[in-house]
Amino acid sequence: MTADMLARALATCDPTAKETEKITAVAEKAMSLVKGRAGPEVTGVVYGGSFAKGTWLRGDADVDIFVKVSPSLDEKRFEKLGVELGMASLKNHGAHLRYSDHPYVEAFVKGVRVNVVPCYDVEKGKWKSAADRSPFHTEYVQGAFDAQKRAHARLLKKFLKSAGIYGAEISTGGFSGYVSEVLVAKYGSLEGVLAAAADLKQGQVIAIGDYDRDVVKGFSSPLIIIDPVDFRRNLGTAISPECAGKFTLAARAFLRKPSIRFFSRLKARVNKKLYPHVLVAEFSHRKRSPDTIWGQMKRSQNAVAKQLEIAGFAVIRSTCATDEETHGVFAFLLESHMLAPYTARKGPEIFRAKDVDSFVAKAKSPLAIWADKGMRVSTIVKRKETDAGRLVRSLLKKDGSGVARGMVTGNLKIYTGNRGTNALVKQAVDELASTEGLILGS
Repeated sequence: MTADMLARALATCDPTAKETEKITAVAEKAMSLVKGRAGPEVTGVVYGGSFAKGTWLRGDADVDIFVKVSPSLDEKRFEKLGVELGMASLKNHGAHLRYSDHPYVEAFVKGVRVNVVPCYDVEKGKWKSAADRSPFHTEYVQGAFDAQKRAHARLLKKFLKSAGIYGAEISTGGFSGYVSEVLVAKYGSLEGVLAAAADLKQGQVIAIGDYDRDVVKGFSSPLIIIDPVDFRRNLGTAISPECAGKFTLAARAFLRKPSIRFFSRLKARVNKKLYPHVLVAEFSHRKRSPDTIWGQMKRSQNAVAKQLEIAGFAVIRSTCATDEETHGVFAFLLESHMLAPYTARKGPEIFRAKDVDSFVAKAKSPLAIWADKGMRVSTIVKRKETDAGRLVRSLLKKDGSGVARGMVTGNLKIYTGNRGTNALVKQAVDELASTEGLILGS
């Protein structure tokens, strides 16, 4: 890894002077508007997020404004106050509601996203809402980072973004900006973070300082990253196994052969020969908040994949996509869309009399039954379903089997990936038929 290469990469990450000037002006204007509307229940208004920490990426800056309110407010009044203040402050900038653990207000001021988020003004550790830690996160990074660490945080964020694993939203399941900053604080530099990522061990705990090992025993994510502001919180919870795996592969590929290309999103190589083997379910759904619809989509996708496997279909990969409005897609890469009308089932050894009796009783109307060479009872039974498309349609047409209630509201179409025409379907199909050259170093 050369200093020249990192300098060239950083040049693509660092905001320009003009952009910094614009973001700062927008932040100051938004802050003034919010403070101007703050009433006696508000104890303070502060910047948060990457803008406050000086770690935002060029062309990707949001301004987060946290409204601190008295801990004496109950949850209902807390939520109402945050919404009312945000909407009133930014009413001339297209203010609208967004939802996370609590509702907050989003607007665009001169093209810059501004989020107004309420939090309780609490002492460290005495959290009342999910947003209460955020001001402490900002203070932590501001205190731990110098100019060099801010630069390496930007490099890491750009690296993660290029690998397609940046962002803790449910739709991505990747690494948040704060997680990126904690990793740089822990390992000191981009190279230090990637060296650690390349050598990750099963169940490894990443922590700055001490942590409670009894608490950690309750964590089950593939990456366990202890929040330096709250040792009882695992920052790795939102990181999916797929993204954790991609991070390790990308880190190894980069360390083997460092290149500027790891800081620009490369187009995946798509094998169109796999298109006919992808089963697509395209449908309409009710409009919900992005976190809600993505959560329901992913749970339903996994449930349908599980039911396909129970029925005997080999599901190689599956995914989902939504335009976050009313259009959704499930896609399943299968070994085969059709199965034989019957299947063999191997039962217990003949010495286990009770188990044999139970197995035979459960084998409803077997086509054949015999004692095989392994001295086990085996049967041939008819399959309940041999057409994957028909099974998926039936699962999505009714509630149950793990599919979110009311997931599909209409216009359900089932077809193979080579017949997909719209961009959302193509995105899902291409994901299943693709090779990530970046993470494999090719």
